[in-house]
Amino acid sequence: MKMRRWLCLALAGCLVLALAGCGDDTAVYVQSVQTLANMGGIAPGDRFVGVVVSENVTEIEKDAEKAVLELNVREGDDVKAGQALFSYDTEELQLTLDKQQLELEQLKSSIESYTTQIENLEKELVNLGATAKLEYTLQIQSMQVDLKEAELNAKTKEGEVKKSQELLENATVFSPVDGRVQAISESGTDNYGNKLPYITIQQVGSYRVKGLLGELQRGGIMEGDRVKIVSRLDESQAWGGTVTLVDYESPYQGSDADRYYGSSSDEMTSSSRYPFYVELDTTEGLLLGQHIYMELETEEGEDPGLSISGSFLCFEEDGSAYVWAESRGKLTKRVVTLGEYNPMNDTYVIADGLTEEDYIASPDPELCQEGVSTTHDQPAVQTEAAVEEQVVG
Repeated sequence: MKMRRWLCLALAGCLVLALAGCGDDTAVYVQSVQTLANMGGIAPGDRFVGVVVSENVTEIEKDAEKAVLELNVREGDDVKAGQALFSYDTEELQLTLDKQQLELEQLKSSIESYTTQIENLEKELVNLGATAKLEYTLQIQSMQVDLKEAELNAKTKEGEVKKSQELLENATVFSPVDGRVQAISESGTDNYGNKLPYITIQQVGSYRVKGLLGELQRGGIMEGDRVKIVSRLDESQAWGGTVTLVDYESPYQGSDADRYYGSSSDEMTSSSRYPFYVELDTTEGLLLGQHIYMELETEEGEDPGLSISGSFLCFEEDGSAYVWAESRGKLTKRVVTLGEYNPMNDTYVIADGLTEEDYIASPDPELCQEGVSTTHDQPAVQTEAAVEEQVVG
């Protein structure tokens, strides 16, 4: 039964490919070049939503053993260097310091007592007989061990006192930079248990623009591409920049990106989106956190050409390329000139030989021949049940 089902599925796959490629015996199914060129990738004039972020981020940690008494900022607040961010509970700190100081005084008293006793025993040792001297010597050695231990404990306790005094003196934590509070993590970890800083601040100064690419747009923007940036409120305000990083290693899933881009997400339907960053030619007039539009720049008069999947191309032995194109209702072999190849999504720029108005077929060596009739009607795909019925029959 499993073998029969496997054969059915295999046959179904073959039928689907044949029908989606070059149709039946009488007509070859051809598809619009304009539609194919817009399937994924990025067309001239496509816009992306972006946000102005800081290239530098400052992370503020908190002492996990201390309780925070007051948090003075919220996410999205602009802060200045020297501004109070939060303060620790000084009452608990003071109690800890008082206890440590008392313990230190007790240790110092013990050290003083051991020192005095050792001195007195050493004085008495001079006038004692051999048996008594041995007893006194053992007693002195024991006290010397206790003295060394007390001195070591006192040194450790002095360090604890100094640390507590510094915490008490610095019970309020201040921002070291000008910037905007990007995030505050009360729990100290993300949803996956990874450690997070208590407060993250985007620094003012070295701005850059951050955007996102969808799965179907992978490879549509490359490092080094020029980008035009336009204000969402006033399109007469524009800036230029260069893509410096497309981060395919750190995809966003859902709400993490929605915070910046204002889009909704569904855990079951959302796909990965990839951040890219644009280094600005100038930051004049831009604000940290400002939302903008982006689009790829093209040279004046430059035609970026059509981009189609490499699966529609055929290659001769000499390396020249052609497609099976429709001409007056018939299939014909048409030579095309290829431009840049994008390995990220296996697309070629068609520099010459095709227009958006053309229709082409997915190549099939058996069905795609010169003069074969063409059709724009997409063939129906047989269901698995229908294929199985044919195989069984």
